[in-house]
Order: sequence, then C-alpha cells, then structure tokens
Amino acid sequence: MAVRSPIAVIDIGSNSVRLVVYEALTRAPTPIFNEKALCGLGREVLSTGRLADDAVEKAYSALRRFRALCDAMGVETLYALATAAARDAQNGPSFIADCEAICRTTVEILSGRREAELAAFGIVSGVHAPDGIAGDLGGGSLELVDIRGGTVGEGITMPLGSLALQDR
Repeated sequence: MAVRSPIAVIDIGSNSVRLVVYEALTRAPTPIFNEKALCGLGREVLSTGRLADDAVEKAYSALRRFRALCDAMGVETLYALATAAARDAQNGPSFIADCEAICRTTVEILSGRREAELAAFGIVSGVHAPDGIAGDLGGGSLELVDIRGGTVGEGITMPLGSLALQDR
C-alpha cells in the first residue's frame, strides 16, 4: 500500500488565520496539527473599507510560518481559503495575491453562500441526522443555512461577525 502524504488547509478568516494538517485525504481525515494566529484582518474593514496594515503583516507572518510547517511535514496538497475580510476589503485582491505567493498555492475567496454551504457540510459529516438551521459566526460575517433531513438547503450571509459588530 502506498504511503499518502499529509494534506493541509489554511483558513484566512476575518479574525484568525488557521492551519490544519491532516494525516491524509480520507473519508474521515485525522488532524495531526492545528494552529491558529489571531490577526484581526476584519477589524477595520467596515469603517475604513481596508484591511489594516498591522493585521496584514500578522497574517503574512503566520502564513510564512504555516508554509514552512507544511514543507517540514511533507505536505504536498495545500488548500487555502479566505472569507469575509478579504472578500470585502478594497485591498483584498492585493492581499490575496501576496498570500498566494507566500503559500505557493491559489487562495479561494469564498462567497458568503459558499461559506454557509461548507459549514453545513461540516455539520452533516459530523452530526447524526442534523435537522434545523445552522449558524457559523466568524469575525466578519454570520452564515445561516437550512439543514433538513441531512440535506443542505439554502444559505445566507450577513455582515454580523464579531469584529464587524465592534467596528460599527
């Protein structure tokens, strides 16, 4: 049997940047490493329309560390996702371009609907017979999604994240 290399996910969120490394891509992946850096990217987006310079530098520092950790752990597949702060900020596109250079991979900027959908998939995969409305409160947004009988329905996103509310 061939040995499979670890895979990793970087979540560039409005409040934190997180790296999770999984043993391998399987039906139920086992996390072997999980680290989060609080960067506060979404702290001023609502009031200034921009990612704050100090928050961006914290994120770059975390991403450089995460890339080095992935290299040391033999990660061959790295997925990177960005959420509300990068999506909504005027300087989001240049920030994402820099993130892609640091991580050496494409960064997918999730729509609010896609954020809601992915949160729902996490619930469906980990909760027996989920039925109801699920919420995912982040730093920049709140996603709500309908889950009925284990089926993911419509989702919405609102600019009601914990940092976004402080920025009003």
